[in-house]
Amino acid sequence: MPQQAMDVPRETNASSLLRWLPGGSTFLVAAGGCLLVALFYLSAFFPKHRSWEAAAFIFVGLSVLSGLHHATSIPHAVPLFVDDMIHVVLGAVAVQLAIRSGGMTAVQAAALVGALAWLSSRVGLLDERVLPASVYCGAFAGMTSSHVLPGTAWIVLAGIFTGVLYSWARHFWVGIGGKLGTIAFAGTALTVLVARLAGWNHAGPAAAPVDGPMLWAVFGVGVVAAPLTFVLAEPCKLGAVCASAVPSAVLALGINLLSTPWQMKMMPLATAWFGASFAGMTSMERLAGRYWMLPLLGLIFAFLFVGSGPRVHGFGGLLGTTALVSVLAGLGLARWWPTSALTTAKHA
Repeated sequence: MPQQAMDVPRETNASSLLRWLPGGSTFLVAAGGCLLVALFYLSAFFPKHRSWEAAAFIFVGLSVLSGLHHATSIPHAVPLFVDDMIHVVLGAVAVQLAIRSGGMTAVQAAALVGALAWLSSRVGLLDERVLPASVYCGAFAGMTSSHVLPGTAWIVLAGIFTGVLYSWARHFWVGIGGKLGTIAFAGTALTVLVARLAGWNHAGPAAAPVDGPMLWAVFGVGVVAAPLTFVLAEPCKLGAVCASAVPSAVLALGINLLSTPWQMKMMPLATAWFGASFAGMTSMERLAGRYWMLPLLGLIFAFLFVGSGPRVHGFGGLLGTTALVSVLAGLGLARWWPTSALTTAKHA
């Protein structure tokens, strides 16, 4: 399934709670998405950094702003399908069950659920109205740490919020890699807000530091994962969900074959691959022949991945939102690039 197929309206009789929002209110979808990216960027990447690191993040942030201007359009109407909500919730719950009962890591569980959703769709086990992308989006919400949301009921609520946002955002940021994870992050953040109002104060889990040789390995993984995902999704016609989920599942689950110390060392690389693959889900139409951008997107993702702060660690959709920021930064940088250079790269 090509990336753009995620966002094409369905010509089916799928049930809808509210068929269309008023045209004027659709501006809120675009405004809310841009505000979410801004708040995420400030929260994740600016606490406790040295001056040169802050300068680098500011430069990337300016590129993100340019990319937002390039990528954001306001749809005329926004559909809300109940089916989308159900499929997203199922994806979130499946990942939580795999984590809590199957002993999997969040990356292993989400990648496996995405791979199974794609495979079930390919062999006809899923109804044609069930898009693997909706299950994959829910899987990202299901990656939320128990330190952030304490019980399955909260994950279900996060899935509902994510499902509503997924349906509304179907025609928003079309073909931008990381979109599904960003939707999941928004649904998770809304649920965390509700949980706090209900009296739950989450304890942010500590992220394992990435340094030494592994730091450089993360950059190498990012540079490889994004282009490979794109090649599998577009030229090979496997679809974006397959191109991201299947290699990530093979890599993440294959780590279990290693000894325990090596599992601990390799898991950050599997996580980096999983996140960088979202950047590679960017559509061919968005790249517009600028394939030189793909390693750059992976490189930017790796830079943000190793530089993110603790405020949003453990939130579902964190990797996807980081990937979306990377893609927007890449699109922004491409707009600054001289036209002659773009033409040369396109025909190289």
